Amino acid sequence: MTLIIALLLAGVLFIAAEVFMPSGVIASLGALCLAAGVGVAMREYGVFAGLMAGMSGLAASALVVVLELKLLPHTRTGRKLYNQAASSGRAVETGAATATALVGKTGRAATAFAPTGMAEIDGQQYEASCLDGFLHPGDALIVAGRDNYKLLVKRAVS
Repeated sequence: MTLIIALLLAGVLFIAAEVFMPSGVIASLGALCLAAGVGVAMREYGVFAGLMAGMSGLAASALVVVLELKLLPHTRTGRKLYNQAASSGRAVETGAATATALVGKTGRAATAFAPTGMAEIDGQQYEASCLDGFLHPGDALIVAGRDNYKLLVKRAVS
């Protein structure tokens, strides 16, 4: 009987620990412990005892998970584990780095592009991605477009 209780208790504790170290592995160990406890109960005491052990283990696991999800966020430890801030849902302003006024301007590669690097246009440096692939520092380039975060450049034809 002690082995059955120990296996069921270990299974519930492993499942409870999954909240703190989520990976699926710990919960799987918990499920294996619960199954082993049910198997030992069936072997030692019969099918009815095995079913009762299984139902008890599942009920205890469900209760522990519900308590963790309901009570844990309101504790000091829970506030460290759970995200308390809400997202404003606004896009990030990237400003001059993606300004449409730069499209069509020429400049030089300040760094190597493989395919991203720093482009110097009108004395300012911008993060850019080269549509043609690799550029060497100092190569002439032209701004072909933009995306949400950087300029899109091409090799300038000399």
